[in-house]
Amino acid sequence: MQPKLITVGHIIYDIRCYIDELPQPDRTVFMRAPIRVSGGGSAANVAVNASKLGMPSGVIGNVGNDRHGRYLIDQLWKFGVDTSQVKAIRGKSGTAIVLIDKRAEVEVIEDVGVCDRFRAIDKNYVAGAKHMHLAGTVYPILDAASRLAKDAGLSLSFDPGRYASRLGAKKLAPILKRCDYLIINRKELAGLTGSMEVSAARRLSREFDLTCIIKQGKSEILVEGLESFAVPSFEVKPVDTIGAGDAFGGGLLTALLEKKSMFESVRFANAVAAAKVLHQGAQSLPGRRWIETRFKV
Repeated sequence: MQPKLITVGHIIYDIRCYIDELPQPDRTVFMRAPIRVSGGGSAANVAVNASKLGMPSGVIGNVGNDRHGRYLIDQLWKFGVDTSQVKAIRGKSGTAIVLIDKRAEVEVIEDVGVCDRFRAIDKNYVAGAKHMHLAGTVYPILDAASRLAKDAGLSLSFDPGRYASRLGAKKLAPILKRCDYLIINRKELAGLTGSMEVSAARRLSREFDLTCIIKQGKSEILVEGLESFAVPSFEVKPVDTIGAGDAFGGGLLTALLEKKSMFESVRFANAVAAAKVLHQGAQSLPGRRWIETRFKV
């Protein structure tokens, strides 16, 4: 099935370590559960989450020609994600060591491997979709993909993550001008603008004619665009917060592609993120019926 949603960015092999507390200098921390592995990477996570929610999705990205790469492709296929544009490149797959403490807080040590290696993108594949989502990767890939998306008339969203946001709004301006939605947290807002204040998001929205959605973890989501409003989050006791932002993104884009209003879409995305943090791993989202029943969305 031709994907309606395509994502561009990282596909990562996650090694998850559940520990008592995050490491400090000259201190030993202890495991509280066996080491687990799973797929990760923001672009892969958003595609997996959207697919689980019933949105036909595909991912454009690179894996290595190693056993981790084979595992990652198999996992994407298992979750119903189109992998025809996942390229196995000579080298090592991206790998992350993810540390999760008993409060569900996360630290990540990452080697992106071949993830950011530039490769051609099939314009016919892009033209067959409805929406493209850019996740944090290197500028040449973001620029090429966003050009193809706008040439094909797709709507475009961008979650720059920690890495790309540090490039700043001036460097990313050509990409931001093509975007319809910018999905960020406060630290990424500061990376883009030098300020964590909501007024900075409002300026981005006006300068680049986009809707800015500010993720705030347990706190309400802020939306700055043609209208400004806040959407309360759902209160849950988290087990593992890895991939929560990507779950939010998958939920938001699924709802928008289903023609829900921005408020309804953000509320649904909040429920999806809340459901994710109740389960271990970045790609552990339960089914849509469970989410809709649990959170009444």
